[in-house]
Amino acid sequence: MEHPDKKLPKTPKPARRRRFTRRTMLLLLLIAAVAAAAGFLLLLPAIHKRFPIPASSSIKTEQTYLTLDSGDKNVLDSITVSHEDGETYTLLYRDEKLYLQREGEPNELVSDSYTDDIVTAATVLEIEDTVAKDASEVSDYLADMGLEPPKITVKVGYANGREVELQIGDKVPETGYYYYRWSGDNGVYMCDAATHDAFVYTAQILLPITQPTLVPALIDRLSIRTKSAGLMECDVATDGSDAYLGTLRKPYVYPMDSDALTTLITALKNFRLGTHMDTVTDDNQSQYGFDDPAAVVEIHQQKGTTTQTDADGVVQSVQVEAQAIRLTFGDADGEFFRYCEYAGECYRVSSFLVTSLLDANADAYVSNAPADMGTANIASVRIQLGSGTVDVEAAYTQQVLDNNKVKTDDSGNPVYDITVTQNGQSMTTEAFNALVERLKGMTVS
Repeated sequence: MEHPDKKLPKTPKPARRRRFTRRTMLLLLLIAAVAAAAGFLLLLPAIHKRFPIPASSSIKTEQTYLTLDSGDKNVLDSITVSHEDGETYTLLYRDEKLYLQREGEPNELVSDSYTDDIVTAATVLEIEDTVAKDASEVSDYLADMGLEPPKITVKVGYANGREVELQIGDKVPETGYYYYRWSGDNGVYMCDAATHDAFVYTAQILLPITQPTLVPALIDRLSIRTKSAGLMECDVATDGSDAYLGTLRKPYVYPMDSDALTTLITALKNFRLGTHMDTVTDDNQSQYGFDDPAAVVEIHQQKGTTTQTDADGVVQSVQVEAQAIRLTFGDADGEFFRYCEYAGECYRVSSFLVTSLLDANADAYVSNAPADMGTANIASVRIQLGSGTVDVEAAYTQQVLDNNKVKTDDSGNPVYDITVTQNGQSMTTEAFNALVERLKGMTVS
């Protein structure tokens, strides 16, 4: 018996792999690129914060600064400066110092504060930028630049026979530079203000300033007349330390506040004359404001001794004669300086150092503790009563040790034996000290 054939199950066909068309692939790539760009934009602030873009100042640009020449200071001999107004002077370089050459007179030493700047500007020729490599390119504008003729001409001479000429013109508009030429080539350049300023001074300005001999411990009278507050006159004394005592004499008589007076005397101690400007004459005094001064200060110093340091650094004791010093303060010269006349000459001084003199007002110097004499030893007290007067007098005798040295306290101050009388009768030291302390503590408003 034959059986029919059984049908075997069909073998499944392998899954058909789907292929993307070129168009689809391009579309997917485009989507991915857009997504990446969006992500980058979202992260951009954080990237900038972590990796900042370099500042423009750190990006290299074309270098315009150049050193045209470097002369040998060791053989520098002379520097002759000529100004457009006709002034000409010669400086001689000797032993690292400059001397102003005088015809028929001894040469004068130039102030050290100017020497380095002048020597450097004369020997190290540095320029900030180039206007033209050949002056013929700008020949029509040399007069406008202040180079034809030059505002300042400098001739530098060396001991080996070498000579260099510098020419400085006007200020370059909207910069801090000045037009500049030198004899080494035919170019036109720009130099910095330091080069110009080294040669712009007159010969007189270059000389050292002789300062008035102000010795605070020797000042015994002071007069200040200001345009705003009028006249203030006072007597001054030191208590032996760095503090000062005073009595107003004008516009009224009254004890002065020690702290306020000490501040005023300190201003005189720190006073310094600056740049010498000119000799004061009837024709130019109004130019500096001396015809209607902001303040006139008259200082009287008694005869005495002070200390000075000589050129070798040795401190010496010097005898000072009695003298009167007069300072006249004129107009302000900008924000930081003011003109001052001393001994017939005009100088610039620091406004900051003379503020307390210009603002002096008698009312600001009165003491609210008129009987407080500071650390000074009171020798006598007179008390006016309705029934008469009480005169208290004290005599101080230094205590001397067995070795003949003066006895001192823990602070190094002399120790005294005090003898006190009241209207000629003996008074206890305790009572006298109590009276002094009450007087010191008395205040007025």
